[in-house]
Amino acid sequence: MMKKNRIVTRVKDKTGIAKSKNRSEDLNDLRSKYTQFAKNQKFLITTLTNNHASMAAYSKSRLEVAKAINSLTVDTPLFKCAGDIPANAVGTTDGGGGNSTSTDIVPHQSHPSSYAAIHLQLHKKNKMYLEKYTEHILNYATEWERILSTRITGHLKQSEKLRVDLDHYARKVEDMNKTMNKTMSKGKSINDAGVDKLKRNEQKLSQARQEYDRFVNDLCGFMEEVMERGWKDLHPLLVKMAQFDATLSNEEAVLLKGSMAGVTENLKGMGTKYPNLKAQGRLKELETWSLESLNKVNPSSRSDSPLMITHGGGENASYVTQSSGGGGPTLGIHA
Repeated sequence: MMKKNRIVTRVKDKTGIAKSKNRSEDLNDLRSKYTQFAKNQKFLITTLTNNHASMAAYSKSRLEVAKAINSLTVDTPLFKCAGDIPANAVGTTDGGGGNSTSTDIVPHQSHPSSYAAIHLQLHKKNKMYLEKYTEHILNYATEWERILSTRITGHLKQSEKLRVDLDHYARKVEDMNKTMNKTMSKGKSINDAGVDKLKRNEQKLSQARQEYDRFVNDLCGFMEEVMERGWKDLHPLLVKMAQFDATLSNEEAVLLKGSMAGVTENLKGMGTKYPNLKAQGRLKELETWSLESLNKVNPSSRSDSPLMITHGGGENASYVTQSSGGGGPTLGIHA
């Protein structure tokens, strides 16, 4: 019967039939503020998660570019300063390591000396730092939100339970007093059992009010603490985030500004060894020059090439052809 009475109290309260007089205005205000605070926490977790994913994707995309460069430089003069990464790194999606806990599947290079090798090394470092990002930054933010959400949600439910109990006894005592006043107004007396019952419920009402007020006071204090001084809980996270950014940028600077500077100089220095190599490239020539002109500037290195330009271009090009008898080349004029 007692449980049924409390259900009736909850229904009346929610439907507005009987509005509670015991709701704490302070708690209602803090509940609204916490709703926004919790949204901000969840937004932080979402942005940290997205940032982690974007950093991982960016690191992997740079590695894919390095692998593509490596593929194009095999068996060319560019290989040593542009490609030159281990075959087991080329054949993986993440530069080696897979699901293994070992990071030595692709050997660590203290001083990588090619474009692709530098980016492979950078990717491996990024993988390690992204694991630390998850452990020290993302996990902390998630745990912070979980602890507050679990505690405050549970305590708010408990405060509602205590309020319902308080409303129950308040209405019960109010109804009993109305009944007794109506009886006495008719000139009738109240029996001892009725008086005793009223006293017992008044005691329960007093106890329920004390329990509710004490609990709500403590809960309001806790909610004020986690929101107004929540910066104290954000502080350790910010320290880790600042350390992460500084360390990662320094690692990238060492590789990209340090080792990559050497690669740049080596690439520029190739011009002295290969006179036809131009810094601006030769796309225009590839698009517009005739085949004869291109072959003149860049004679074939194939030993079985049937023709080799000696001088001239276009209709005036002269070629050396292999004699059918194998006795040496003969000179021919293009007609």
